[in-house]
Order: sequence, then structure tokens, then C-alpha cells
Amino acid sequence: MNTYQDIFNKMLYKTVESADCRLSKAELESCINSSASDFINETIPEIADTIVLSLNKESKNHLKLIRDYADGFVDRNIERWKSGFDALEIFIITCSEIGEDFNNTNRDRAARENNVKFDTLVRLHARACHISSEILWLLKGGFADGAHARWRALHEVVVTALFLSTHENELSIRYRQHEVVESYKGMTQYNHYEPRLNIVKFSEEELMECKLAYEELLSKYGQEFKTSYGWAANVLNNKKPNFFNIEEAVELDHFRPYYKWASQNIHANAHGINSKLGLAEAKEDVLLVGASNSGMTDPAQLTALSLSQISVGLLNIYSNIDTLITQHVIEKLKEDIGDLFFKSE
Repeated sequence: MNTYQDIFNKMLYKTVESADCRLSKAELESCINSSASDFINETIPEIADTIVLSLNKESKNHLKLIRDYADGFVDRNIERWKSGFDALEIFIITCSEIGEDFNNTNRDRAARENNVKFDTLVRLHARACHISSEILWLLKGGFADGAHARWRALHEVVVTALFLSTHENELSIRYRQHEVVESYKGMTQYNHYEPRLNIVKFSEEELMECKLAYEELLSKYGQEFKTSYGWAANVLNNKKPNFFNIEEAVELDHFRPYYKWASQNIHANAHGINSKLGLAEAKEDVLLVGASNSGMTDPAQLTALSLSQISVGLLNIYSNIDTLITQHVIEKLKEDIGDLFFKSE
């Protein structure tokens, strides 16, 4: 990327050569600065416009070439991991249909009982199925590290759902009401940066309405309710609980190393720029900027495990012979997914 820099350097060299040798140092610097200023303020924008026009003109052909290659890659990637992809897809579809049937069967009963826990867990299960589908598409597309990052979100949903499932309806009510806390924080932050974002901020009336609801909840549940996991403060007997506390409470804290590992694909730490699932089979140092057909096993296996956890947990709300059978089906479908991926490595 030195093409235009070399042109610029030659221009400055010619400026110095053509300058009268009797010019003082200050006069020579003024001459050079003037030439540089003209180049930066006039020539660079013109060059940029020309390049953009050229890119737009050639974009159709270039995109076709890239897309054809990407389609071919996806076909080859799916072929390599076909048995694992098929098993995971069937598992996600099955869990989604189980959630739908469970919701349809028990929705009226839950409404009569004002069972907020049922509604909350059904929604969290739907979200888990949605994230799992995202993970599958990322894996098929060759983005194992992106899939791994999405598993982190899936794990958070699962842990939250299982924690709510082990407590009374009251905790689910607090969890749902905590949305007001997050909304108020979001609105105030949004308005704070309104001048720099050039956006239409929330009106004083909107902000005040949310603030009143926020303060009412703090008055009801205590100041600890305003923290990120304040909805769980009471049952954990912790004024400032965090996700790890909830993870421990449902005995899924042994997944912490995997959670930390997945976090490397989210945060900008140094380890994340050197360690990639997509480079698991690389024999040399590679800067990965696109798809790769490596590293599918861990995200896939973790996804199957997490989705089974929340699906089984959901069915425990209203348990009968049918749900017990269904739980066994889920476990049996999950069992072989990791092995199928491992065999394709």
C-alpha cells in the first residue's frame, strides 16, 4: 500500500530540486508544506473518488466471483461434516417442535394459574432454539469461532432458565420486571450520547415515565434490584450477584472454562487474535479473515448439550409420562452428535 505514497514522495523530491538553492530553510519548509497541503486537500479526495467509482463499476463481477467461491466452499464444508450437521439440525428441529407442543398443550393451564415462570421459560427456550439455529448456520458457513461466540449467549440463556425453573413463580416475576431497570439505564445512556450520535433522544415525558417505574421497583425490592442481576439478589442472599453466582447455583459452573474460552471470540484480548478454532488444522501462521472448514466439533457439541439442558428443564414445569418419554428422546438424540463431528475431523 505504498503506490500513492511513492508518488507523493517523488513530488516532494522534485519540489526540493526545483527550489532556488538560495532559499532559507524556513522558506524551503514552507514550500514543501504548501505542496503537501495541496496534495492532501485536493488530490487525495480526487483519487479516492476515482477508486470508489472503479470499485462500484467492477463490483458486480467481483461479487459474483466471490459468491461463487463461497457457495462452493459451503457445499464442500457441508459434505465434510454432513453426518454431524444433519444430526445437529434434526436435534434443533426436534427441540423446537417439543417446545412448541409443550407451549400449546399447557398455555391455557399456565394462564389460569398466572404461571409467569411457564411463560418465561417457554420464551427462553424459544430463544435458545433460535440461537442454536444461528450456530448451525455459522458452522455450515465455515465460521466456527462465530458459532462458539454464540454458544456463550446460549449458555447464558440456559443457566438463567434453569435457575428460574428451580425457584417459585415470584422470581420469574422479578426477572421480567427487571426489564424496566435495563430500559431505564439504556434510555439514560442513549440520551447522554444523543449529541454525538446525531439521533432523536427520548422525550422528558418518556424518560420520566420509565424513571417512575424504575424507582417504584427499587422501592419495592431494594436498591440491589438496580444491579445487572438484581432480580436474583433476594434468593441468592447477595446484594450484587453476577452470572457466575447463578451458574454456581444451578451447578453449571464447571462450564466456566468453556465460557471463558468462548469469550475470547467476543472480547479484544490478545489470546483471541492468536487462537482460532478455524485455524485448528493450519500448519503455518495464517491471518483468518473469512470462512474455514476447521473447528466445528466443540461449538456443535456444546450447542447440543446446552439445548438439551434447557429443553429437559422446560418439560419439568408440568411433568407427566409424555414429558418423561420426551426427555429420554432428547438425551438419546444428543448422545451421538459430538462423536459424529469428531469422526469428521
